[in-house]
Amino acid sequence: MEIKERREYSRAKVEWPVNISGSQGLIQGIIKNMSLGGAYLHVEELPDMDKNLDLSIEIPEHQYAVFATGEAIRFEVNASEETPVYYGLGIRLKEIPEDDFEFLSRTVLR
Repeated sequence: MEIKERREYSRAKVEWPVNISGSQGLIQGIIKNMSLGGAYLHVEELPDMDKNLDLSIEIPEHQYAVFATGEAIRFEVNASEETPVYYGLGIRLKEIPEDDFEFLSRTVLR
């Protein structure tokens, strides 16, 4: 049986700091991979999964920050004896300013 990939955009592996603003306040995390349509990140606490999330994504190698609004679409709990508990969080990007979208598509997520 062949499984069809549902993603519209290809993903890039990254290590970018992200700040998530939501109803619970500010949550810091690390983006592990990203596309022009979404991101997968690690956080130590979960944001409100029913609300839009405002993301501030730092791209250190370009000294640039991207701002976007997204929604959490899935999460998983990751734990081991060697590392503290963290959550893997899948985000679907809903809104991103056109100049940030263009920057990502031209320079980072080609």
